[in-house]
Amino acid sequence: MGSVEKIIIDTDCGVDDAMAMILALSSKRAQVIAITCVFGNTPLDNVCNNVKRVLVVCDKKEIPIYRGSSCALVPKIIRKDTAYHGGDGLGTVAHEFSTGDLPESEVPAPMALIQLTKEQPGQITLIAIGPLTNLALAHRMDPQFTKRLKSLVVMGGNYKGLGNVTETAEFNFHSDPESADIVLGEALCPVKLVPWETCLEFNLSFDTFDRLIQVPTVKGSFYKRITGVMKELAKFRGRNFCTDCDLTAVAATLYPECVRNSITTPLVVECGGTNTRAICVLLNHVKSLKDHGRCDVQIITELDVDFVNRLRYQMLQDEPISL
Repeated sequence: MGSVEKIIIDTDCGVDDAMAMILALSSKRAQVIAITCVFGNTPLDNVCNNVKRVLVVCDKKEIPIYRGSSCALVPKIIRKDTAYHGGDGLGTVAHEFSTGDLPESEVPAPMALIQLTKEQPGQITLIAIGPLTNLALAHRMDPQFTKRLKSLVVMGGNYKGLGNVTETAEFNFHSDPESADIVLGEALCPVKLVPWETCLEFNLSFDTFDRLIQVPTVKGSFYKRITGVMKELAKFRGRNFCTDCDLTAVAATLYPECVRNSITTPLVVECGGTNTRAICVLLNHVKSLKDHGRCDVQIITELDVDFVNRLRYQMLQDEPISL
């Protein structure tokens, strides 16, 4: 078994964020020390309440919750597809699950990120599975913030130019490309990126999904309810699989043995462009990489799907994951 990682999850808690949190909270390899909330899949109030619902379902009520940014650094009108997450972020069934009246800290999320890394320098892995606004704000307030992280793992962006909210942009980065460009260009710690194409290619098959929704536990019942329209929506889009992108990022963090291949390169996130806003531009073809002054990013390109499937199944059981 790998060593226990101290984890902060920065999330815009929608359906796949909830799956990702369940995986982290069910793993013996993770000690989740905080959840920071950001706008994205659903408005910030919903995000915070959905985080509480996941913590209640997983019986992890002691983990502190920090409220973060409710909009991007440079707010834009964003095309949202509410069919996947529903208007409440949890497939329109959020009201069926208790928030447990869990408290939220009065400390804003960016300040919490700064404080926690000062208290535990070099010990915390930050998994960002929403827009990167909280991270960019923390970095601008304290340029040494990322230097104190053990590592940063981001779900977002792309590396082949394929988008899911526009033709060329992935949702998290499109929600705040300026923040994504700041964080992925200036981070002072090891950075891993789980892009949209990897999640699309190494996906959740219908057969596996049908097995997961039959798990007769509290977490299994929650999973079944919040994913109620997932398969139907995938069929409508002409697919024979589902995607749970944020879970993939947590799997790659806690179980690096599921990563089969990656590439390492500096990149920029396009913040302009009529048709290309938020696309990732890789710089690995340029000979003098240091001239760009941007950090290297390890982009996860291949995963062991069978291993990830075992994680998906075990995280819904009553006992912690044994892998």
